[in-house]
Amino acid sequence: MVGTGTERGEDGSLKHYPDVALRLRVPSPPTLADPFVTGSLEGGSGLGTFRLRAYAEGDDYRYGSERAACSPSPPKHPDRESLRALRGDNSACSHLTQQLMTSYSLEHGGALIPWMRVNQMRCTTDGAAVHVRAYAVLFNDTRATERRRYYRRRRHSLVREEAVVADGHWDSDRRMLCFKACRVALPVPSSAPAVQEHGCGIGMSFWFPAVWTMRERSIVSGMLWNSTNAGSGLIHGVITASSIDDQISSTNLSDVKYSYNATVLGEARKHYLEISKGKKVTGSYSFPDFNCTVSDFAFRFDGLDIWSGEAYPVTIGSVMLASERLAADDAFFQHTVAVEDKEPGLLNVSYTIRYTAPPDNWVRPTNTLNYSVDYEKRKISAEGVYDPNRGILCMVGCKEHNGSTDCQTLVTVQFASLDSKAQGHGTGVISSLRDKTDRLFFEKVDFTSYGMYSSQVFEAVSRMDMESVLLLASTTLSCVFIILQILHTKRNLEAAAATSITMLTVVTMGYLAPLALNSEALFPSRRSQYYDFYYSTSRRLEMNEVMMRAPTLIAFVLQLRLLQLAWSGRRTSTVSERTVLWICLPLYALGGALAAIIHGINARAMSGDPSMISMGEGPATIWEDLVSYVGLVLDGFLLPQVILNAALGGSRARAISPWFYIGGTMVRVAPHVYDVVRAHLYKPSMYSSHLYASPRGDLFSMAWEVVIPCGAVLLALLLFMQQRLEGTASLPSQRRRSGGYEMVSNI
Repeated sequence: MVGTGTERGEDGSLKHYPDVALRLRVPSPPTLADPFVTGSLEGGSGLGTFRLRAYAEGDDYRYGSERAACSPSPPKHPDRESLRALRGDNSACSHLTQQLMTSYSLEHGGALIPWMRVNQMRCTTDGAAVHVRAYAVLFNDTRATERRRYYRRRRHSLVREEAVVADGHWDSDRRMLCFKACRVALPVPSSAPAVQEHGCGIGMSFWFPAVWTMRERSIVSGMLWNSTNAGSGLIHGVITASSIDDQISSTNLSDVKYSYNATVLGEARKHYLEISKGKKVTGSYSFPDFNCTVSDFAFRFDGLDIWSGEAYPVTIGSVMLASERLAADDAFFQHTVAVEDKEPGLLNVSYTIRYTAPPDNWVRPTNTLNYSVDYEKRKISAEGVYDPNRGILCMVGCKEHNGSTDCQTLVTVQFASLDSKAQGHGTGVISSLRDKTDRLFFEKVDFTSYGMYSSQVFEAVSRMDMESVLLLASTTLSCVFIILQILHTKRNLEAAAATSITMLTVVTMGYLAPLALNSEALFPSRRSQYYDFYYSTSRRLEMNEVMMRAPTLIAFVLQLRLLQLAWSGRRTSTVSERTVLWICLPLYALGGALAAIIHGINARAMSGDPSMISMGEGPATIWEDLVSYVGLVLDGFLLPQVILNAALGGSRARAISPWFYIGGTMVRVAPHVYDVVRAHLYKPSMYSSHLYASPRGDLFSMAWEVVIPCGAVLLALLLFMQQRLEGTASLPSQRRRSGGYEMVSNI
């Protein structure tokens, strides 16, 4: 094909290439010796020439007549029963593709490159026969983690790394996938084949272990070796491969068994007895047990010397945890270990722990807060015991770090009780069992686990549902009170002239603020609609926001109508309203300045404390603190009206309907009353989310729960007394001097 091309230059100008040629060679049919679509993109001296290569995806692939040889007996799995069988139904190909397209670590023998990823795979079935072909990339350990993340995002990319292509079959008798592989020539050749015949001396096999241990927890294992004397120059000797991606949550492990190490369990049990000695179970505390979900045993954690980490159970007792809920029955306690007659039963457990931390020899600076450190990824595979009566988890494991493995690592965790009001799962320690003189010794690392138990999640969801109803009811009542005030203003001609414009403006702005902050929810763009097409959860949340904000929009429109009625009812000067502004505006400005100053002090205090760990939502921004202050202004929405009545010296007009000022006061006071009740009934969590009585919309604390309701009720009482007196203590001359309003006869 020929055509033209354009490219944006470094200076922003547009470069044009008038003569561009695309040449592609498509194999027909693709084979192991010819598996690529190859070609070039040529654009003359300006664009240059690009070599192209793509793995052929067609179904017309022709497998070789020579059957690929399988490996000898897999290491650690000498018998057939230690390997998982492949399902005989139509899901065989989907199972193979899902499990095998992952990253592998290469160990032993002459591994020139220690990492491999099966990047692309095609599978076909012919009756009972299953044929598979694949493309795999091999890469060095330099920035291995970043490369693995890259391959997860772009599995179909052919990068400039050592690679092999392979095809083969599933051997149902030996329960393994057997490949013949060929090395791919680099760089992309212009005319010579991408696969050289002398590079096809590689044998590959993959299998699914049916028995897991502390050192062997791979969903997929494999082996690479030289299958011919010719060799490939890439593989020397026998190399084992183990999958490194965590796919437990999406894998059916019902046919996998776990084999505990008796020595490791004994060591963990000994340390458990030392930790629990003297700790008596008091009260009616309950900790995670077989009635809980997997998420109650899994937790995330961080600490002063840990950036982030996560721990998730592999087995509890004899149960493999392959889903979000334990498949627990009577067999759950089959492996319960009786320590002593006086001691409670312990459950055998195994965990995988991953976290990032500074190097072992790193020392935190003491004189400066501005430092940088390269955090390193760590992994611990551990086994031990768990006491469901005390919530103590004690394990001994192997820590993998920088290519070395240290199996003298102790991990202890004290779970928080299920009914505890503490935020998080509890606390823990990672320590070394070696002597301090040992080169692998490291100082203990304390951490704090965080998250929510499943019962707390259910409670939080129920609470949020109730708060949604409360918020909806509160806003709906506000609409009713505004409508009643509008009717009151229309029936009483004096009411409009005696109503404070400042008060109505403050209330109107109070309804406008949440609408401005959630305008995207009310009027979603096409981009968000397309996004929510793929992410239905976000769409449901967006619709929930619309439902919650719709009454606020109605209240805002009604409030504008009330403001318009009050403004059009003004027939004389606005001297008294100016007095209200002269008092209220400086008061509001002073409060806003104080809120900004307090925010700055709090922000500086948090940034100046190096030991402070931010978890959850984190500190509020200056905008969020100012929004909370606006909530305080709304709590005292009657203040301008009280000042106006005082400036008028009393008014015979009952400007404000009791429904409006008493109902509005109760609407503003109710969240503070609810917050007090919520603090006593509900346990706070690390990621507490409040829809009603949110600290992002008002000021909530022990002091404010007293000051704000008392202040709001006091203003409502003052307004009631002012309108009740009907100005009998004031003379008409006083009202005229104060700039008030007085109805006169038309005669």
